[in-house]
Amino acid sequence: MARFVALLASGIAFGAVMALVAAGFLVLYKATSVVNFAHGSLVTLGAYLAVWSIADLGMPTLLGYAVALVLMVGVGVCLELIAHAPLRGRSHLVVVIATLAASVVIEALISLWQGSTPRVLATPVGSRTLKVFGANIAAQRILIVVVAAVAIAILMLVFQRTSFGRQVRALAADPEAAQLQGVRVRRVSIAAFAISSFLAGLAGILIAPLTAVDLTFGFTLMLTAFAAATLGGFGNLPGVIVGGLVIGLVQQVAGGYVFRQYADTLPFVVMFVIIAVRPQGLFSGVGGTRL
Repeated sequence: MARFVALLASGIAFGAVMALVAAGFLVLYKATSVVNFAHGSLVTLGAYLAVWSIADLGMPTLLGYAVALVLMVGVGVCLELIAHAPLRGRSHLVVVIATLAASVVIEALISLWQGSTPRVLATPVGSRTLKVFGANIAAQRILIVVVAAVAIAILMLVFQRTSFGRQVRALAADPEAAQLQGVRVRRVSIAAFAISSFLAGLAGILIAPLTAVDLTFGFTLMLTAFAAATLGGFGNLPGVIVGGLVIGLVQQVAGGYVFRQYADTLPFVVMFVIIAVRPQGLFSGVGGTRL
C-alpha cells in the first residue's frame, strides 16, 4: 500500500507539471496557431534563472523564484518579437522552424552562461516529507500539485472571464473574422508568448528541486507534455489537463510496477495508441473545443 501511495503521489505531481507545460503549448497554439518547439528550452531556462537568482545572487528562495518568472515573461515577449512577429503571415512551417532555431540558440546561450555541469535548485519546503498511509511523500510534490492547481485555475478564469481570453477564443475559432471585429493580433500574440513562457518557467522551477538541472532538462518534459496535449486534444484546456495527469500516472504508476525499464517511453506509447484510435484526442469535442 505504501508503495502504491508513493507512486500515486509521484504520478499526480508529475502529471501536474505536464499539465502546466501542455497548457503553455495550448495557449500559444490557440492564439497564434504556432506549436512552439522552443518550449522545452524555456522550461530549462526558467529553472536556470531560478538557480542563478538563488545560488549565484544569494536571493531568498521565493524572491529568486519570482525574479525568474518575471524574467521569463520578458523572454517570452522577446521570443515573439524575434521569432514570430517578423514571420507573421508566413507559412506555419516557417514559424515552427524559427522556434526550433530559437530553441538551439537558447540552449547555446545557457551553455555559455552556466556551462554543462548540472545544477541543483533550492526549494522553500526543503527535504521535508509527509507520511500518508505509510508512504513518505516529499513536501515538494505537494507544493507542485497546489501551485499547479492554482495556476491552472487562474489561467481558466483568465480565458473564460476576461477580454483577452475572449479575443484568444475568437482567433482560435475564426482568425479572419476576429481581425475584422477589431481583435489586435499583435497584442494578443505578445501576451500569449508571455503567458506561455511564464508557464514553462513555472513548470521548470517546480520540478527542478526533484532532479538536477542540465541543458536537456526541459526537452524530455516538452516531449512528454506534447504527448499529454495530444491525448487531451489540442484546443481543449480541461482535456489537456486531464491528459497531463493521465500521462503522469501511467509513467509513474505503471512504470513503477510493470515496465520499470521502459517508464520513460510509456507516454509516447500511449500517444501513438491514441493517434491510431482517435487522432483528435480523447477529449476533443467534449464540452466544445474552446479554451
